[in-house]
Amino acid sequence: MLFYISLYVLAAILLFQGTQLLGELSEPREALPSEVRPASPWAARWGGFLVTYGAAMILTGILSHGYDWFQGSLGLLRGFGVAIETLFGLWLVFGRKVDYTPAPGAPAPAHH
Repeated sequence: MLFYISLYVLAAILLFQGTQLLGELSEPREALPSEVRPASPWAARWGGFLVTYGAAMILTGILSHGYDWFQGSLGLLRGFGVAIETLFGLWLVFGRKVDYTPAPGAPAPAHH
């Protein structure tokens, strides 16, 4: 039972992170500064993949309750899920480039 709980928690985390990433692209809520917003092509790929893999994990977990031959793939799915979560975390930390846009500054003080 603990195996199923950890599988469903990992699948939910992947699913939620993917939907948050896709939602930030389609409707930015200004949760992140404009300099750190995710680049659209890679973020869309990551978000779609995370949602798809999380949904596949949930579906396989549910089907494994009724069909024994699905149970053999659960360990592999969870292992890949942990690896995907690790790669996604590394992409979040190291894959984003901060693009500093020049902001208008205050005018220089007048010298008398």
